[in-house]
Amino acid sequence: MIMKLNNYQSKNELYIADRVFDTLSIDLCLTNTEFDDHLNYLLQEIRVDALKHEKEVLIKLQEQLKQLESLGVDKQYSADHASWSVFYAFKEIIDQINEKKPNGYKTVYRGQPGNWELRPTLFRSGEQGYSDEFRRNYEHIYKSIAQRFPESVSYYAIESDLDKRAENLAELQHYGLGTPLVDVSANPFISLLFMVDGYSGVGNEPQLDIFFVRENGGNSLYQEVTKQAQNKRISVQKGAFLNFDKLNLDGLSGEKKIPRVCLRLKFVDNTFDKDSVEDLPDMSNANEGNREEKKGNTLVLAVNDIKEKLNSYYYRSEDLYPDFYMYLGVLKNKYADVGEIKTSKWYQLSND
Repeated sequence: MIMKLNNYQSKNELYIADRVFDTLSIDLCLTNTEFDDHLNYLLQEIRVDALKHEKEVLIKLQEQLKQLESLGVDKQYSADHASWSVFYAFKEIIDQINEKKPNGYKTVYRGQPGNWELRPTLFRSGEQGYSDEFRRNYEHIYKSIAQRFPESVSYYAIESDLDKRAENLAELQHYGLGTPLVDVSANPFISLLFMVDGYSGVGNEPQLDIFFVRENGGNSLYQEVTKQAQNKRISVQKGAFLNFDKLNLDGLSGEKKIPRVCLRLKFVDNTFDKDSVEDLPDMSNANEGNREEKKGNTLVLAVNDIKEKLNSYYYRSEDLYPDFYMYLGVLKNKYADVGEIKTSKWYQLSND
């Protein structure tokens, strides 16, 4: 490895997620069905990947979690649902992972509404990201912000104090500036809420990542930070970070991968035969429409179901933003004058 990591742009050019993370994928395979003349989804099966993994924790988990494939998740569990709710499938898998994780590890979670590559905001490009120039000059920009607003943030070089630096970078991220920090949470329900709350339904397949963190503190990227009074969301969201300031050449080259389990919502074409169709409610129109339309509707319905279940456990978006200005923003969106809003069950898609 010849390139020197002298700025974030050089690190970004070397970053490939598959070299940094050893990922065991578990797919929750969803297909389309109907109920009571409404589109619905069916959790057809759970698939644990059969890839060869490098990390010992994943090799053991892969073997142990194969039993998930025989859970019978396609069996009807309620009058209006022809299979398990995907929310309870998530919960069962999370419970089994925590039950089987090795001694000395704890789990932290990250939910995202699409299956894009895991990377900090600072490494993102395009309209929602940052330029190469910003990454090359980040230290100067960070220092100038600290000099201009010393009451809000302090500058710490990478070589001086990573903990203090992360604490101040968390402040910058809190106010919307890109940083090398990736949010994670100790609470899987909070991460599930982030996964579904930002879901747009445009071709994305939501996923929940589970990272294994050593309880003795010997972790390559995991970073806890001091909870500041002005940044209440870290406490409310049970938050911590993956700190890419800690990512060195060994990590970027794939020599020290981090174990991760990725739970993915995946749309699959249904394979119903004549007999199984007769056992499912209202299947007469389930195969109408093109594949992308069926995929979009199926994932939206699954996301809506998860939202409803989280709400029943009192996990709501507005509770995740206790900071004054962010909470007011949530309320503004919630009570915007957009006309009469019809309430319906999760499986009743809006035609608006």
